[in-house]
Amino acid sequence: MLAQFKSAGEAIVVVPSPSLDSLHTDFQNSDSIANFLRMRSGTTEWTNTSRPSSTFKVGYDTKNRGDENDPKHAYFQVVFGRTMYMIYLVDPGHYSISGVSYNLPRTRGFETPGGRNISPSSLGHAMLKSFTIDEFEHGKKWQDATYRNETVQEDYCTSRRVVNNECTSWGKSSYDVKQQTSEAGWVPSIQQNTLEARSVKVELNKEFAAFDIAAGEVILIDGFFAEPPAATFKDKSCKQADQEQMRCELKQVSLVQMLGELEEVRKADNPADWGMPKLAQTLKALTYRPIQIKAREVQGDSAWGPTYALKAE
Repeated sequence: MLAQFKSAGEAIVVVPSPSLDSLHTDFQNSDSIANFLRMRSGTTEWTNTSRPSSTFKVGYDTKNRGDENDPKHAYFQVVFGRTMYMIYLVDPGHYSISGVSYNLPRTRGFETPGGRNISPSSLGHAMLKSFTIDEFEHGKKWQDATYRNETVQEDYCTSRRVVNNECTSWGKSSYDVKQQTSEAGWVPSIQQNTLEARSVKVELNKEFAAFDIAAGEVILIDGFFAEPPAATFKDKSCKQADQEQMRCELKQVSLVQMLGELEEVRKADNPADWGMPKLAQTLKALTYRPIQIKAREVQGDSAWGPTYALKAE
């Protein structure tokens, strides 16, 4: 479907996102795994403002499927260094960031509830949900030597001939022998811990960033990564929304800009090597499209790029 996008009246947009393979995660270390799960969960949703049903999500946890024959799931990805370039088939139109989502391992599921009369935020709101994550702590423990008792049976003579000392009658006896089965020492151990975690889904009412794309275009834009935690909430603005979720009013949303570089896409994995020569040919027409950023750049400490923030009025 990606190769026939022009005849279908569609367009192609390429968006950069962090490549988590570059983190070199130690999957034997619980702290390293928790950080990986946090980073992996960050997703950003773009919505066509004139056709709200037309959306695409950028990130790992997007439930996308690489199916070229299904327009709703037509996407591909290539990697260059620390950047993963995600390629989407989209309807033409004006796209704006409509929301972000992420998970926070090792975090209590909900905030402290606020008052009764909570005013909606002009920026939007977040829905919080509690869930659990199993962590496995790898280490060593001291193990004492182990033993087992083995029963030994023996035959013995109970009666002999006086003439030649020949045994004429036999009996049986048994006794236990203690045998060591393992030495004392340090052995590998795994301890399972079940910890609370929080999922956060943000819906924005104000425009953070946007771009326009026309039918038949193949464009590269800058991405905005929802590096957790991306949202802060107004004081005493949280309230239970239903049986499972809490709603909190937004104070600020901060996203990390991922710069899209044409040269990186050209040097990345070749789709032709993955059996998609038509897509490789299509990407030769790729051009960079500046996006309209309504958020303001702020001081941040992300390793992925500059941080932009949008605040409530």
